[in-house]
Amino acid sequence: MKSRRVLITGITSIHGWPIYRQLREILSPEQLYGIRPPSMSIPEGENVTSLCVSDAEGLTRIRDEFQPTHVLHAGGVCDLDVCEARPQYAYNINVNGAKAICSVFARSSYIMYLSADLVFSGNNSPESGYSENDTPDPVSVVGKTYALAEREIARAPRHAIVRIGLPMGDSIQGKKGAIDFIKGRLSRGLPVSLFHDEYRSCIECDDLADAVITFFSSEAAGLFHLGGPLPVSLYQIGERILERGNYRPDILRKLSRVDDVNGPPRVGNVHLNSSKAEHLLGRALRAWEY
Repeated sequence: MKSRRVLITGITSIHGWPIYRQLREILSPEQLYGIRPPSMSIPEGENVTSLCVSDAEGLTRIRDEFQPTHVLHAGGVCDLDVCEARPQYAYNINVNGAKAICSVFARSSYIMYLSADLVFSGNNSPESGYSENDTPDPVSVVGKTYALAEREIARAPRHAIVRIGLPMGDSIQGKKGAIDFIKGRLSRGLPVSLFHDEYRSCIECDDLADAVITFFSSEAAGLFHLGGPLPVSLYQIGERILERGNYRPDILRKLSRVDDVNGPPRVGNVHLNSSKAEHLLGRALRAWEY
């Protein structure tokens, strides 16, 4: 990594933040450039700027000035409610953002894109989890725009697409991610309703960052799944957080995704088979613990 110049987007996301933190420890300040959303003013730094990832003109300016050799695209929008209510907004950030990244950097840089397990429906999930050979069948705007974004990134001559499970860890502001949301409500005595039949591949943020940087450093090519080895339901996540925090048990409520007729479309079991990634890493991915 010594001779590389790395641009990373989405440095305030739940998965982008731990990756950016680790890159700051590996690279010198002049080798790393971070892009945060237009509404964010943190983290601060000389080579950090606020920019929409769909702003091709702004990205071109960064390319010409910073001249990155490698681009890690961790930016995007994944809020289910927001994306269902504003599908064009989701399309602009996720799809046009990926298109802009590819059009500006594909000729000169290796590009890695972090997609997600939400490109699958989870309705007929394989017993061993979804592999890279399974065809996406998204049910939500988030999943559909991620799948389209993958197609844009795949146009780059040197690229990798990593579909991640549900990142579990601390966010930059303490307001993003599953743990922040659930813990925030339980700690204030507010009820939390979670689905017992929506399963994700929970993965520790630090474990995710270690794996992504390993792939990124070796210029891994193609498609990879990256998630914890066990499917965990949203309700099970809530149970662990409740038990550790010793919160009131009556405020954690179990729901079925089938009964949630007014909310956004929900996935079933989108557990990822990460054996290909584990083979490349030379180790097993850790199960999420809390």
